[in-house]
Amino acid sequence: MKKGIVIYAHNNRTIDYALMAVISGGLAKKYLNVPASLITDKTTIEWMIQSEMMQRAQSVFENIIEVNKPVTGNQRFLHDGATGSMVPFNNTNRNSVWKLTPYDRTLLIDSDYLIFSDNLSKYWNVDSDVMIGESINDIYDQKRLGYLDSYVSETGVKLYWATTVMFSKNSYSKMFFDTVNYVKENYQYFGDVFRFDSRLYRNDIAFSIAKHVLDGYEETEVGRLPPVLSTLARDILYDVDDSKLKFLINYRLDNNYCAASMSGMDIHIMNKQSITRNSQKLLELI
Repeated sequence: MKKGIVIYAHNNRTIDYALMAVISGGLAKKYLNVPASLITDKTTIEWMIQSEMMQRAQSVFENIIEVNKPVTGNQRFLHDGATGSMVPFNNTNRNSVWKLTPYDRTLLIDSDYLIFSDNLSKYWNVDSDVMIGESINDIYDQKRLGYLDSYVSETGVKLYWATTVMFSKNSYSKMFFDTVNYVKENYQYFGDVFRFDSRLYRNDIAFSIAKHVLDGYEETEVGRLPPVLSTLARDILYDVDDSKLKFLINYRLDNNYCAASMSGMDIHIMNKQSITRNSQKLLELI
């Protein structure tokens, strides 16, 4: 059984997802000791060549799979500490991973998820066709999270985090990703049924609803990956010292910050700009 990691990267004018994917893929490959593949689009590939990142990408990824960039009206406000901007959000095609993955057992991760341990290696041989991050753990305090970080809506089902998804390529997982696609294509309808705001497409919601449906409309313990340790978008990765990550944590979600550091743990860094600012030091860790 061939095991491997898959990452999607579709650049926009603000965020260099390709650069983040090289960092994320290189770290995942290093600590999980399996190959990695990148799914991206023509304009992102052209930028990788122009920015002289293609050679590094080819050393990290055994496959660079070109697809059409998804057409989407998704816009979201991305914080960078206390500031931020409204940017396009081209991430609506992750349900295509079943068809595109070159692996029998795939770990799909976000480009802003940095792996510094072999913790997820424990799940390659778990007898579960599809597994997904069961929740989010805040790096500072769970009190910083809202209700909608745990549930699809105020009256909805449990929210899983598609930051990490592991699956075997078989008929059940195909049915799962087909269901994700069905939810995506009928997103407004499912928004009405499950009472969430359907104006912004979220993979977390589509994957959670697909799991809920295929679990028989019940919450089960089956198919869960560990909680996703995460910083928030208002937090800032301000330095990388060897493998130690140093953060400024916006602990009151206002203009108050405290310093924190961590090492040896996988971390979801929602402040994407702070990853790119520290990209050279992170690339040195691959």
